[in-house]
Amino acid sequence: MLFPLLMALTIGLINAQYLVEEESGCATITVELPGTFSRVRIDQTNYEFDGNSTCAKEWDDSDTIPCSITEADGVFTATAEVCNIEKHYWAGFLLKDYMQNNRYVYVSVYFTQGGKWTNIGDNCIQPQTTPGEIDATGKTSVEIKCIRQKVCPMGLYSTIMMATRELCRDYSEPKCTEVEDGENRVLTTYLQRPKGETVSWVFCSTQDSYLSYRVKWE
Repeated sequence: MLFPLLMALTIGLINAQYLVEEESGCATITVELPGTFSRVRIDQTNYEFDGNSTCAKEWDDSDTIPCSITEADGVFTATAEVCNIEKHYWAGFLLKDYMQNNRYVYVSVYFTQGGKWTNIGDNCIQPQTTPGEIDATGKTSVEIKCIRQKVCPMGLYSTIMMATRELCRDYSEPKCTEVEDGENRVLTTYLQRPKGETVSWVFCSTQDSYLSYRVKWE
């Protein structure tokens, strides 16, 4: 009985794209973060973290989910349990005190429903072919790509960024490289390896949808 539980607890770490593949039921997400988090968002619903083991729904603290964070040797590992995953497309951990200049981002996990991506049409960002974890071993730069629908509720406001700076935008300078692909727009930029970093975090935001990238340089 222990083996299936361990598999569920580690799915976020062993899946290179930060995906949950189960088709239905409940899943315990486990992901690495670059710092602590203050909130879990499931689709468009916020659950505020109490700093211990519970996340409570905003405006209704009787609705809770188990969540937690641990830190070892500077590595933060967050967990959250999400049920009815057949109805959801996305969950994210809102990073606390990580971004500069009042930016906010989520480390993202997407629900694929066994590769069917049943609900992804409700999300502006389309992450089906975009890796959330990039192996950049031996490289000095990597391509960062964010695919979004042409028409989204928040309009034309996409940004690819890091904690301290914006790499590109689709609405002003510095502009992303853009290519249309059917109903989607593909935004692309390149990240040069920051001096001294072994892991870099990059984020794409459309203000109402989010995608995170963990870039491993070595």
